[in-house]
This record gives sequence, structure tokens and C-alpha cells, in this order.
Amino acid sequence: MVLFKPGVFDNLNLHERVYLYLRDKIVHNQLKPGSRIDYDELMAELGVSRTPVRDALNRLQLDNLVEVRPRSGTFVSTPSKKAIKDLYNVRKPLESLAVELAAPFIPDDCYLRLLEEAELAEEELRKGNPTAFFESDRNFHRTLISYSDNTRLIVIMDSLEVQVKWFGILMTKNLDRPYRAIEMHKKIVTAMRDKKIQEAKQLMDMHIEEVKQDIMSDFLMD
Repeated sequence: MVLFKPGVFDNLNLHERVYLYLRDKIVHNQLKPGSRIDYDELMAELGVSRTPVRDALNRLQLDNLVEVRPRSGTFVSTPSKKAIKDLYNVRKPLESLAVELAAPFIPDDCYLRLLEEAELAEEELRKGNPTAFFESDRNFHRTLISYSDNTRLIVIMDSLEVQVKWFGILMTKNLDRPYRAIEMHKKIVTAMRDKKIQEAKQLMDMHIEEVKQDIMSDFLMD
């Protein structure tokens, strides 16, 4: 099926669309870790030339979502123990800092919306639908980061966003884990709303560490 017809978009826009399409397929586990990426199949599927596919895969390599193996080809990356550990060891203190910096600026109605989203995500999980959890999870973390009002923190966390989202989706192989994450989100929001900042920071540390351990237990490759 041709998704991108030649000539409809200028080259820059076409390259971006191919990149985002492949990135989303990897992040949403439609292209699974370790699977080989076939240039010819992608060119036929998307109706594009080799150049935008190559450029997209080069960007995905920088995102650590694909890897090139000499004389073997291009493959979707398989998370290693070290990659997971490195990411979450950086993420944990940054998210804890976001809690501290954001707490004075988050309005009460925003806390209420975050709690309502968590409840909705829990209801959808009971129906076997994890999509609302993914949206609630990323919105929860992005909200705290954006309210930190710290440009450096926001830029750094934005650079980690793709891998955090990818690992989070891989984590939902076991649906008990999203339930636990939602419960922690509610506790963190409640503590922040009640001005218990140190408690909220400790809860965030526990939350990120728990997620790290869950994912590492699935991908012990090193």
C-alpha cells in the first residue's frame, strides 16, 4: 500500500513523515526489537525512493531505535540492560527535580485533571485497552516537566522522550505494571497538591526505579 505519493509533499516534509511513521511503528512495537528492516519493502510500502528511507533510518539510529550491523543490515534495536539502566538513572533525578520545581506553579484544576485522567486510564485498562494509559502516563510526566519552568530540564527530558515512551509501551506486556504506575501517579499528584514536596519526590524516585526494574527484568541482554 502506498502511503506517501511522490510529488504530494516537498522533500523536507516527505523525509519528516517517513521518519515519524517509522518511529511510531517502532515505539508502538509494530516493528519489534531485533526485527530486520528491509529497505525495498519500506520503499514499496510507502511509495518513496531510497533517500527518505535512508535518512529516516539514520535519524532513528541517532535516537537509538535502530542499529546497523556490518554485513547484516539494519535492525530495530533490542534494549540492553545497560541502555535501560543508563536512561532511567538519568531520568530519576531529573523527574524528582521536576516535582520540586513544578509544585509551586501547578494550579488546583490541573491536579484535578491529572487525577481524572489516571482514573480514566484505570477504567480503560480494566477493559483491556492500554491506550488511555499511554496517553495519561506521558501527559502526567510532561505536565510536571513543563510546569518546572526550567528550559534546560525541559530540553533534556524532551531528548529522552522517544525512548521513555518506547520502553513504557514495552513494559505493558504485563498489565499489572500500568496499574501500579497509575497508583503511583495518583499518590505523587496528591502529595504535590497537599504541598508534601519531599514525599512527592520520594514517591517519584520509587516510581521511576520500579519502572526501571520492571523493564530490566524483561530485557536482560548483557
